[in-house]
Amino acid sequence: MSGLTPFLYAKGAKIYGLYNCTNSPPIDVMECFALHNGVKSPPVQHLLNKWDYLIATHGFREKFLETCHSGGADILKNALLASPKSVQQRIIALAINPSVIIPNELCFRSYNYVSRRDFVTRLDILGNLKYGSEVIVLEPHPNAKLHDHEFSSPTFDDIKEFHINDYLKNYGGEK
Repeated sequence: MSGLTPFLYAKGAKIYGLYNCTNSPPIDVMECFALHNGVKSPPVQHLLNKWDYLIATHGFREKFLETCHSGGADILKNALLASPKSVQQRIIALAINPSVIIPNELCFRSYNYVSRRDFVTRLDILGNLKYGSEVIVLEPHPNAKLHDHEFSSPTFDDIKEFHINDYLKNYGGEK
């Protein structure tokens, strides 16, 4: 499967995306450092705006699946930290090789998956000390790259399919 995997599994349900492009290693490292220290960047505000829209247009009990990857976990975590508990409890977080661990206490449910051959999540030293038990380590797929970090890695195809299907089955998903 490719990076379009979530769209294939969604079975016609609406998917809203937020893509924060890679610039260059020095700029990306500075951005991750800022996000890791709680800076409310434009992508964080965009995510907050999206949640405001979804909450205003959906039932008051509806949950929303948020999938993030790498530095996107900092964006998601900062948006959760900036949200009231009533919003946090509507978010299901699916983090793939996250730069920070999204703790269960910040949302309705959180799933943090890392490949055994990725080091990015290990850089979240404080997060690992506090929430390391919430991280699920996966064996890399035989076709995965040596540094198994990409969102489109086959290591995570079954995980993405499972969580999207679970969300559609248990929480609906607008068509």
